[in-house]
Amino acid sequence: MRAPIAGLLALLCVAAPSAVSGQDGDVVPSSRSVLLERADRARIRGDSAAPIRIVEVSDFECPFCAQFHHESFRAIDSLYVRTGLVQYLWISYPNPTHPRAWPAIEAAFCAGGVGRFWGMHALLFDRQEAWKEADDPFEVFMGYGGELGIDPESFGECMRQDWPAPLQLNDFQSAIGSGIESTPFFVVGDSVAVRGAIPLAEFRATLDSVLILRGATPP
Repeated sequence: MRAPIAGLLALLCVAAPSAVSGQDGDVVPSSRSVLLERADRARIRGDSAAPIRIVEVSDFECPFCAQFHHESFRAIDSLYVRTGLVQYLWISYPNPTHPRAWPAIEAAFCAGGVGRFWGMHALLFDRQEAWKEADDPFEVFMGYGGELGIDPESFGECMRQDWPAPLQLNDFQSAIGSGIESTPFFVVGDSVAVRGAIPLAEFRATLDSVLILRGATPP
């Protein structure tokens, strides 16, 4: 699906240009500036030299975002990201109708402070129904942090003090300024907009067409 998306391209400048390599240890940094820099890098997946980039604007509480994660993301990651064809960037957009989206995003970015953003990303989507209905999602997120081997004291402090808030606000304001009103929303190759959790075959067809235009061979 093609659409005017010039405003959305501002999102491409939010994150640092290269992904985190390896782990940053178990303790979430106590410096907010360090935490923000690491979390920003950690939400990028794949090779910075990849022919194209996918930007996903997403909400952990969104059922359609979870649908995309379950039905399409792992295949795209395996076939395109891990093979060096695509670099993937995740942008947060907490829908105002989803009261637990903000703290879930916060948990992911706090985990990103120790290079475990994608591990938390997987847990949040795989167990969406559990934490969405929990009496105390904070305790659930703390449990997820423990599963990922993150120091509980620093992880809890990161969430309680809202350390990732500037990154989350920047994402939200960029998305709103680009006219995004629903998730998931994707930009493929900095030029093609894809709205919603479309079937994997359709998503791949769009992805492959952009790769071919860039002179790359689809998988």
